[in-house]
Amino acid sequence: MKWILLCLSCLFAPTLAATELVVRFADESHKNVSLKTIESTLPLDSFTTHLPWLDGPHTFSGVKVTDLLDYLGVSDVGSVSFVALNDYASSTQIKDILDYEPIIAYHLNGKKMKVRNKGPFWLVFNLDKYPEINNQIYYTQMVWQIDEVLIHEAP
Repeated sequence: MKWILLCLSCLFAPTLAATELVVRFADESHKNVSLKTIESTLPLDSFTTHLPWLDGPHTFSGVKVTDLLDYLGVSDVGSVSFVALNDYASSTQIKDILDYEPIIAYHLNGKKMKVRNKGPFWLVFNLDKYPEINNQIYYTQMVWQIDEVLIHEAP
């Protein structure tokens, strides 16, 4: 019976852990922010856009990166890195975050995103609203299956 419980806990542990973001700061401290906290505390932002990985337009809902930074009380940011469950990472300059307002999406077409469909968190830019960023440079920044956010100070 112990082995069955151990196997089940190993199977479901990634799903449970994936419902929170670990935010790491320049001073090497960190804060865990649960999806429940994000949903209940931060404003919801939504948009519909086309992405190269999906057919047709889809509606993404989540929190603006700027709202998350405000909630965390972070200022003097130079860039933000997003790290996926598989350790893929990409950084976005604060200028792009301010200019293009990407969101950390946790709903896709009104449903909570799961790991198997690029969730639980996916950095998404609105490519329909900002066609000038519909290119490979910004595609590489749209990290899915995010579990860590790294805040880098301005130089």
